[in-house]
Amino acid sequence: MLLQLNIKNFALIENLTISFSSGFNVLSGETGAGKSILIDAINYIIGNKFNKDLIRTGQKKTFVEAVFTIENEKTREILSQKDIDFEEDLVIISRETFQSGRSIAKINGKSILLSDLKNITSTILDIHGQHQNQNLLLPENHISYLDDYGEAFLHRLIENYYEDYIELKNIESNINELSGNDENRKKMADFLKYQIDEINSSNLSEKEEIELKKKFEVLSSSEKISNILNSAYESLSSSFESKRSIQDELGNIVINLESIYEVSKDIKNIHKLIQDAYYNIEEAVDEIRNLKDNISYDEGELERINSRIYEISRYKKKYGSTIKEILEYKDKIENKYEEIVNSEHIIEELEKHKNEIEKKLIDKAAKIHKVRSSVAQKLEKDIKRELDFIGMEKSTFKIKVELQDKFMKNGMDLVQFYISTNPGEPLKPLEKIVSGGELSRIMLALKTVFVDKDKIPSVIFDEIDTGISGRVAQRVAEKMYAISRKRQVLCVTHLPQIACMSDFHYLVLKEVHNNKTYTKVRKLNAKEKQYEVAKMVGTSNVTKITLAHAGELINMANSKKKEIL
Repeated sequence: MLLQLNIKNFALIENLTISFSSGFNVLSGETGAGKSILIDAINYIIGNKFNKDLIRTGQKKTFVEAVFTIENEKTREILSQKDIDFEEDLVIISRETFQSGRSIAKINGKSILLSDLKNITSTILDIHGQHQNQNLLLPENHISYLDDYGEAFLHRLIENYYEDYIELKNIESNINELSGNDENRKKMADFLKYQIDEINSSNLSEKEEIELKKKFEVLSSSEKISNILNSAYESLSSSFESKRSIQDELGNIVINLESIYEVSKDIKNIHKLIQDAYYNIEEAVDEIRNLKDNISYDEGELERINSRIYEISRYKKKYGSTIKEILEYKDKIENKYEEIVNSEHIIEELEKHKNEIEKKLIDKAAKIHKVRSSVAQKLEKDIKRELDFIGMEKSTFKIKVELQDKFMKNGMDLVQFYISTNPGEPLKPLEKIVSGGELSRIMLALKTVFVDKDKIPSVIFDEIDTGISGRVAQRVAEKMYAISRKRQVLCVTHLPQIACMSDFHYLVLKEVHNNKTYTKVRKLNAKEKQYEVAKMVGTSNVTKITLAHAGELINMANSKKKEIL
């Protein structure tokens, strides 16, 4: 639900913060005070079009921020898909627009496209006014509302149908892929055969590549290795002229120390250490000799290895980054090649399977259609009952469920809501209703019926009281209050019957300071609410009589609330 709205430099609003609660929230105020501006600000924050003329005069930009709780699993799914982090089931949406027209929208600090913003906010908030395209108005959503109303049994039928539908789509995809003109298929077959033959002729092996790398490292470094080993060998064991080797020097030291090591225990220890070093060097000299005698620099072999490594890298550029990937690619195109070569037979088998699946789908779609039609009749009655309750007794509501000759993911039905608001008028698609007052009340009736199915946690009714009064106004108020027991409801109104039913009442007023106009919003206490209702009942000049009348209306509303609860 909507917890808080922060608005800066938006039309007549300079700086405004409003906190909302669950339940029934009413906003009232005199004409021109700025009630519509608040709705415009909410429309702005949920991603709707914005006219930069709404930036407050003299300011460079406007900014609106809204804090919502996440109560809809679909909201969580979309946020996760967009990699938007959310903690404690809160989402903070902000939008900023500059005079240049540049606009920035963010959700929990992450910049987001307006299309994505609309997608997310459509799961959080629903605005019902005279000019919004609400979820319930969009024909493509009608089938979902009907199916949700049908609950588990209908959903099981659709899920069962959907499994075959996916299989059909996969078969059609395979047929399309294998079909096409013979020339293109032949070209593709020739191309794949060329690639297969080329990879086969390369005799690629992961083991060979490992051995080549080892040999290359040894051969490319053989000259350096040979020089170092020869130098080490000469230093350790070879004597030249008057210069004796390290091994000879150590041997001489060992002999000399042997002649005196009985004299001192310390000398005996030194003798042992040097003698061990002599034996270690002797062993190292033997190993160095063996290594250097077995190392040879073969320029031809190195060139052959280089050539093979280059050849392998060429295949990697064409078919995969590793030999394993290349061989996997070869297996894949071999299967593809076999499919093309044998495409006629495969297509024939696929077509048989396709026909079988289509027959199953037609049968399943017919069952879905039968159940949908039955559910539609019940839903029609429920919606008609709600329309009658709010003063639209003369209206006719119809749900058309028409079986098509096209397979869709949820069956073969086209579902659309139709209504006639007056006797003798033809049924029209719901979205064609032009009367704002009628449309708002129709939306209220639909929302009442779908309140347990519709997972959108907050709903705003704007100008729903247009053209109504008396008993109808009271009925509308009761319906909105009933919805607010399960969803947060915000309503802009000028009717006392609706205001009396509110849990929270906000007054929108306009103030002028230093020749500048400001829209303000104040949350009313019980006494202030009674005064505001008195103004709605009578005139701006509140008397004891109108104040008492307002108190009586509020008491009656409180009694009605208890009945609804």
